[in-house]
Amino acid sequence: MSPKTCLRGAWIALLALLPLAPAASAAPAQSGPVKLVVIVSVDGLSWTRLTGYRDWYEAGLKRLLTESQLQVNTNYGHLNTETCPGHASLGTGAPPRVHGITANQWFEMKPDGSGLRRLYCTNQPGPSGTIAGPANLRIPTFADRFVEASPDSRVVAFSGKDRGAIFLAGKNPKHVVYWYDKQTGGYVSSAAYDSETGVGAAARDMVRRFNQQWTGAYFRGRNGTVWSPLPMPANAASLPQPEPNIGRFQTPDIGIGFDHDLALHPGGYFNAVYNSPFQDQLLADLALTALADPDLALGRRGVPDVLALSFSAHDVISHNYGNESAETLDVLRRLDRELGRILLSLDALAAAEPRGQVVLALSADHGFTPLPEVTRRKSGKRVGGRLMVPDSGAESPYPNMQERLNRAIVEELCLPPDVQAIFGIEGWTVAYDRKAFPRKRIAGPCGKPGKNVTPADLDRVFPKLVQRLYGEEVEKVLLISQRAQWPAGDKAADFARNDFDAPRSGDAFLIPKNNVLMHWDPVRGSGHGSHHEYDTHVPLLFWGGPFQPGENADPAAPYDLAPTLADLLGVKLPDATGTSRLRR
Repeated sequence: MSPKTCLRGAWIALLALLPLAPAASAAPAQSGPVKLVVIVSVDGLSWTRLTGYRDWYEAGLKRLLTESQLQVNTNYGHLNTETCPGHASLGTGAPPRVHGITANQWFEMKPDGSGLRRLYCTNQPGPSGTIAGPANLRIPTFADRFVEASPDSRVVAFSGKDRGAIFLAGKNPKHVVYWYDKQTGGYVSSAAYDSETGVGAAARDMVRRFNQQWTGAYFRGRNGTVWSPLPMPANAASLPQPEPNIGRFQTPDIGIGFDHDLALHPGGYFNAVYNSPFQDQLLADLALTALADPDLALGRRGVPDVLALSFSAHDVISHNYGNESAETLDVLRRLDRELGRILLSLDALAAAEPRGQVVLALSADHGFTPLPEVTRRKSGKRVGGRLMVPDSGAESPYPNMQERLNRAIVEELCLPPDVQAIFGIEGWTVAYDRKAFPRKRIAGPCGKPGKNVTPADLDRVFPKLVQRLYGEEVEKVLLISQRAQWPAGDKAADFARNDFDAPRSGDAFLIPKNNVLMHWDPVRGSGHGSHHEYDTHVPLLFWGGPFQPGENADPAAPYDLAPTLADLLGVKLPDATGTSRLRR
């Protein structure tokens, strides 16, 4: 390594640690070929939430909203707007019907055909059991296609969640992919990616040093155990305010109301960090370390590289406290500062010799459902509601949707009381336990006992049972067996089609009414996953390089992110359905 290279890396590292500079009025001028593409996903960030707090921002988010090409009318087009499908869509440029990641979890037949199993989106077989990896992804990502076209280029992906990093990176084992580990408080990868040779080994050593010096117990000693809000600016009273008095709708793992004591979390301090904005701070620290690392040399080797960052704190905090909470505002204010540090480092990289362009694309995997109670308070109407499905299985401390529907099916079809006709509900997808059928009817109002009950009988009664029990929350049921008859041009049906994958989409889609959320807690917290605008309308912006500041209101989709970057770098994405937003 030359002295010049060492000096350049040290200079970038120094700039990353400087205090935040005032936001520039325009992105710095850049020339030459693209040398680094940065992809940023902010988990759960809707366009409305981002821009609603715009006047609070001072650094990175302020710069990005001022200096970027903004696609202000960007919406997802699939049901189950969740973290796994959203990140896979950002990574591939296609909806779930193409990339196959239909939800965070789904119900798929076991390899031996003996019945269904619940499958987590990043589960894949590994050398010694199940590991986290991209095997369930049916198509290559933009990053995969990129390194096929440019083998000397590098892809580095970091996230608070395994799925955030994995699906922005992709299937190539040479990608560098790390995420936050709630057990150790540091960053880990898996055997799905090569950490023993080449760039993988260099990244492994870099992350190991970072873990030893910045995470875990060291981080606790540096940051303590209290999450206090950032100081209020002088004009705070005139700025948009979070919703007051929503404590009884929030989950109390680290307490209700500021200050939050991370020592209270039942999962321990490292788990509490994951449930706080500190996880975004750690991710930014790791990203800046990677940008300054002389062995990785991202953007400094004469070929373009990709750095993908998925910030997860906004999603976790919005689930626990509501998207309208003071905690969510604090998360975004802190993210604004962390992105400000990253942009300063990118400015330095763009200005370093040899000169070259640095491009950043930002979007989100989904938005967030408002707390139904807040919607009712503001509208004065009894709108919206909550449906509960436990994390796994049918049992829960409270009556839940799956359990109640199974009871109703037993009664309606005169089945033995032990029958569990519905194997599981995930997001808005329902899967029957087809291995439990045909089942003999017992004596009752259905007629003589002994007749076979089949899945066709389930299809016959299921929609009317849903309407009888949950008609206030569910607009309709779309049966997979009737997919050919789903109405053309119907918004809900179009969203369900875009999420359909035959082995993974179960037997029915539930279509929720407005302001209805599905959650694992019957009275607290928030969620997402619907086809309504609050869950689908997300940011899409492009900063740096050839992208000029300004708003574009043309209908767009997050599926456009990957095709835009591919167009910029001359990469073909044959599986993508999105459209390039590069203006030539």
